[in-house]
Amino acid sequence: MRNLRALRASDRVVTTIKTGGWNAALARLAVAGLLAGGFMAVTGGPAQASALHCGDVITVNTRLSSNLVGCPDNGIVIGASNITLDLNGHVIGGDGTPVPSCPPDTACDVGVDNSAGHSHVTIKGGSIRQFDTGVLVLGGAAGDHIRRLAVSHTGSVGILIDQTTRTVIDHNVVRDPGDTAVAVTRSAKARVASNVASGATGYAMFLVGDSNSHIVHNRLTSSEHGFAIEGTRNVVQRNVVTNSLGSIDVFDGSTATRVEFNRLSRVGDGIIVGVASGTLVAHNVVNRTGGDDRGGFGVLLDGSVGSTIKQNIIRATGPGPGIYVAHLDAPTPPSDNRVIRNVTTSKNSDGIRVDPDAAATLLSRNLAVHSGDDGIDVRAPGTTVTRNTANANHGLGISAVPGVIDGGGNQAAGNGNPAQCTNIACR
Repeated sequence: MRNLRALRASDRVVTTIKTGGWNAALARLAVAGLLAGGFMAVTGGPAQASALHCGDVITVNTRLSSNLVGCPDNGIVIGASNITLDLNGHVIGGDGTPVPSCPPDTACDVGVDNSAGHSHVTIKGGSIRQFDTGVLVLGGAAGDHIRRLAVSHTGSVGILIDQTTRTVIDHNVVRDPGDTAVAVTRSAKARVASNVASGATGYAMFLVGDSNSHIVHNRLTSSEHGFAIEGTRNVVQRNVVTNSLGSIDVFDGSTATRVEFNRLSRVGDGIIVGVASGTLVAHNVVNRTGGDDRGGFGVLLDGSVGSTIKQNIIRATGPGPGIYVAHLDAPTPPSDNRVIRNVTTSKNSDGIRVDPDAAATLLSRNLAVHSGDDGIDVRAPGTTVTRNTANANHGLGISAVPGVIDGGGNQAAGNGNPAQCTNIACR
């Protein structure tokens, strides 16, 4: 069984956000103090579309009339609020070479740079490529809109947003971004919608320290991980993740996160919830988990408190259970979780498993079928098991230790062990 927190600690995206330097671009800014509210000095002046040069500042609505490529450092710098930069189908391109020395209080190698935190800025309609960071928005900006961009071949991150409110990032395509396609950190009421991302070496979408944000209708593929979520009252809904080693991770300390109606396929793990409270995981489809060193879990609650896992369809094909209420690496055991009306199977393990020190778990109205071990394996006294069905599993239908609370109405048939159930009554 893998050590989940060790895996996270080995990922650059996770480790460095906690120390202020989760990728090269953000590291430079954090060291410079820019993320704490500093200001960046820039050169150049306001430029019209016909006269733009690399590194120019724009302070009025600007529409590109030609490509701006081969920039050795920044592409375009936003110098005022309430303006629109329309790429008009053109390219802002770097030279693909890292800036050798970035001065203090300066953002370097950024395609479109709004690190000064100007509000109500729209950036839209073209391509940004071969910078370290494609688009950068920092420091108190509100109501910015980043839409319909093709961002590719960035060294660290495609689109990076920090300490903003009501930012909208929608209908962008981000390919081969380095660590992360879209990162939104320490922000409120962001909307990340209908984007396509592929080829990230860390988390394709990294949303940490956020509140009341919505991550909806995105498609992620062929990245090391899918979504990282941390914060309060965030919604992850109707996204698709395929061909990635991890799908959706709800980090320790999160509260009231909703993970709903997502479709995950050909992934190492499905949905992992750490020491978070009040998480809802509902109406997701998780198919074909496993591979590499991943546990192959469909849904894993590792130390979670007060979570509800309901009406998911899970087919785990790796070594792990379909649904696992676990105490693996969390400092405290899980408690007060509910697993309700799920359909689950695990090719090589239990359909549903509850660890011995999990407290006050409810398993109700689940269907566990065709699993490689038991349909439902309850190792924690005090777990309530009621009205579940476990059929055609390789081991027992329902394996329960003494002290499990039999809520009645459980059924088991056609399982490999003729006892069908232990320590509870099954029809």
